Amino acid sequence: MARERTLSEQAFEQFPQALIIVDREATVISLNQVAERLTGWAQRDAAGRPAADILEVRTETGVNLCAPNGALRRALRLGTRINTHFAYLFRLRTSDDPVRVSYSVAPLRLKGKAPDGAVIAIHDVTPELETIEARDALMLAASHELKTPLTTLKGLSELLLDFELTEAQRRELLQDLHGQADRMEKLIGDILAVSRIDSGRISVDLARVDADDVIKHVCDEVRPMLKGRTLKCRVPENLPTIMGEARKLHQILVNLLTNAIKYSEPGSQITLSAHSEPSAVRFEVSDQGVGIRREHMPRLFEKFYRADDPAVRRTSGTGLGLYIVRSLVAMLGGQVHVRSRHGKGSVFIVTLPRAETAARPRARVAAVAP
Repeated sequence: MARERTLSEQAFEQFPQALIIVDREATVISLNQVAERLTGWAQRDAAGRPAADILEVRTETGVNLCAPNGALRRALRLGTRINTHFAYLFRLRTSDDPVRVSYSVAPLRLKGKAPDGAVIAIHDVTPELETIEARDALMLAASHELKTPLTTLKGLSELLLDFELTEAQRRELLQDLHGQADRMEKLIGDILAVSRIDSGRISVDLARVDADDVIKHVCDEVRPMLKGRTLKCRVPENLPTIMGEARKLHQILVNLLTNAIKYSEPGSQITLSAHSEPSAVRFEVSDQGVGIRREHMPRLFEKFYRADDPAVRRTSGTGLGLYIVRSLVAMLGGQVHVRSRHGKGSVFIVTLPRAETAARPRARVAAVAP
């Protein structure tokens, strides 16, 4: 019996949700560690107090968990379990913002039919709601960004169908159609990548990667996008192999180059270079574009973030590209930094561990504006 009691006590303490046990008078008997953190009340201070003293939990309609008509009193009176899927927990002992929670109240019986107490289980639903909000924001951004190329595709196809065109005109329209289809394909790819990243469905298969080959393929892929800009790819001979994944390195560099092209004027130069360091290989993507204002640097790698700058807002985008870069670099055990001067251009720097280096540096993101 002693062993079973010990296991029960450990289960109560280690339970992932906040648990508060009260007697038939709604007086607190015990609360676990999660409940202590959530409410701000320690066990020694809460025990013996009315539940209403330590819990202020209200539904959206304002019904208090501990009120006479609330879930706790009804569970004790009726002897039935009561669930509430959405409520706010107010921290009575701190000034923190209310926490969004769900809760259930289950009656406890020792011998008789009438409840001798109840257990209140409270679950912080903030992470789940943030996931839902992020998903909704992603869908809203995607629908907004897809609307423009779809409208253009429809208009171009109508021109092709309804008018007699010269071969040159027809070819120009088809090139525009192809460009809009490419834009849609890139956007859909970003959405799928973010979905996989956020759901943890991206695996990493680390192996030796010849960065020289990856850079050559990346430069070949983005050259058709330049439209008057020049691209220089600088790779030294005998560049060491990295410990990573070729596909992810390819995506990182393509995203950075695409960004550089997007925010640079025709006639400017973009450079992709690689350099060997004692324990890493450093990749740099530099441009002579619009640059980044100092105040926007700290949030640059956030999902959906786009600087409130006319030069940025003139260019379409969802704010997903740099978030994907940061996530992939972190998966490969690397680091990503940016240096920028507004109106002068930016340099994005990614360092990834060399294959012969055993230690994998912890990923971090830094933004520096001179």
